[in-house]
Amino acid sequence: MRQPALFLSHGAPTFMMEENATTRFWQSLPALLPARPRALLCVSAHWEAPQLRISGTLGKVGIQHDFYGFPKELYDLGWEEHADADTAAWLLQRLRELKVEVLEDSRPLDHGVWVPLKTAWPAPDFPVYQLSLSLAQGMESVWALGQKLQALRDEGVLIIGSGGITHNLRAIDWQAPDEIALPWASAFVEAVEQALAVNDRALLCNPWQMPHGRECHPTIEHYAPLLLTLGAAEGEPLQALHRSWMFGSFALNAYGTALQK
Repeated sequence: MRQPALFLSHGAPTFMMEENATTRFWQSLPALLPARPRALLCVSAHWEAPQLRISGTLGKVGIQHDFYGFPKELYDLGWEEHADADTAAWLLQRLRELKVEVLEDSRPLDHGVWVPLKTAWPAPDFPVYQLSLSLAQGMESVWALGQKLQALRDEGVLIIGSGGITHNLRAIDWQAPDEIALPWASAFVEAVEQALAVNDRALLCNPWQMPHGRECHPTIEHYAPLLLTLGAAEGEPLQALHRSWMFGSFALNAYGTALQK
């Protein structure tokens, strides 16, 4: 059964220890899917490589605690993966057929993958694979990669881009109440959603042309996974599945193709 294409704002590693509107949305995801995925393919803001790489096809890779200065309990966490050699071989063959050239890698899953996905699936019964980001060719190339991956959705692969619809650590206001957005941050998110509504590919691929784009994304890696999701959703509009604000400028929104209600 055709799986959706999703974009998740993955928030902070501490979300593993919290309950908030965003973690509750992640927990609801399994029940919203049309069926159990055959596999999950995720692209995270936290893995960039000049040549496309895939992790998980060589067997279990574990998780990495790729963050510093957080509570000890976070570093004690693991995630039991589900390895499946047959599915890995099938996925690699399909990627070749789709003209997606990848190098196999044993890199552990980073927190952009495991924080939201462990929250949603504490013990998944399907394999999870991570694909690297390659930004050297620009945003259009990320969208184009998503288009190539779209066919996998018809074969039961859930495709997730994990990043942040806004991401400026220097702009965090630790005193800001939840769900109250700074005007410049909300103006950017509104511009993104307006562009999504009309599928304005040119603008979506150039977020720094949107109001306050550079304030919301001083660097582009947390925005880029949205473009992969857009490519994988080609022909289907992305809907806002979840909206939430923290720290004044951190939008934790999720977008995707239609989910089962």
